[in-house]
Amino acid sequence: MSKMKNIIDKSEYDVLGLLPCPIKVPVETGFDDMINNLGYECDFKYLLEGNANYEVMWMDESSHIPLKEELPKIIISAGVNSFYRKDFRTKAIDEKYFKEVKGIEEDVKRNDLSDLEGNYYIMALNYLVMVVDLTKLKGRDIPNSWEELLNSPFKNEIAIRGKKGKYCETTLLAIYKDYGMDGIKKLSKLVGYGGHPAEMVKNAGKGMKDSPTISVMPYFYAKLLKNNENIKIIWPKDGAIVSPVTLLVQKEISKNLESAVNYFIGAEVREICKNASLPHPMDYLKYLEENNYKLNWIGWNFISNNNINKLLIELNSHFNNLQ
Repeated sequence: MSKMKNIIDKSEYDVLGLLPCPIKVPVETGFDDMINNLGYECDFKYLLEGNANYEVMWMDESSHIPLKEELPKIIISAGVNSFYRKDFRTKAIDEKYFKEVKGIEEDVKRNDLSDLEGNYYIMALNYLVMVVDLTKLKGRDIPNSWEELLNSPFKNEIAIRGKKGKYCETTLLAIYKDYGMDGIKKLSKLVGYGGHPAEMVKNAGKGMKDSPTISVMPYFYAKLLKNNENIKIIWPKDGAIVSPVTLLVQKEISKNLESAVNYFIGAEVREICKNASLPHPMDYLKYLEENNYKLNWIGWNFISNNNINKLLIELNSHFNNLQ
């Protein structure tokens, strides 16, 4: 097993993509093919990696805000991460670090996931659902919403992604947005497990003594269990919690880098993401409409009005006893 990397030299790459695991290999393969077919020599350095290989992506809470020239020209990142820091957003937006990126459909149709300020382009969505181990219910009702989960009797029986004091930021922020600190305190009493979703999938439906009754995990992991008769997947009535995969593009980039941007927002990557259950917002919203499902996205107003990093430290403090 390779050693966990904590920080990346930001100035080393022109293109840096930290991608969710299911799309890393096909996106990287397609990107290599795109470069080979450019017809002229590639003039940029790039790294496409699995986001899970890095505990700290760019800046921890105490690090300085990077200058524009310290950042890659093109950045892909997963989750509500340090690029959503209030101080970084203020500096990057005020000093116009990034340009607006739009696919064909975005020219004519916007949605709640569109950044009206034109800095962040959400290219894919990782959405979280509940996975219930039916062998451990013991006659108790299955919660069908986040609200029902918070008021359920499953003390220390819930699992969320994360470890060592850093837990799933989108789950914590979504619960806080809708239910405040009272909701976070309720959740902290219910959560007894932190870990990677792959671990949750491995133990689900087996009735094991030391395993969660309900796991909150990305749908692309949950669907691996869809044929398991001991498992029920719940799409919450109040919406699957959405974690964004974000594309940031600096202004005044080279022709080669424009080709890279076009690849990331193009049909090939969109299809890769859709097949991995990490759809582009347009595909996701169509899916919601067809299935009468709801979306739980914290929203740009929440991001603008909150100091995300400081808030997450406070929210995580309620889960510091988890291993």
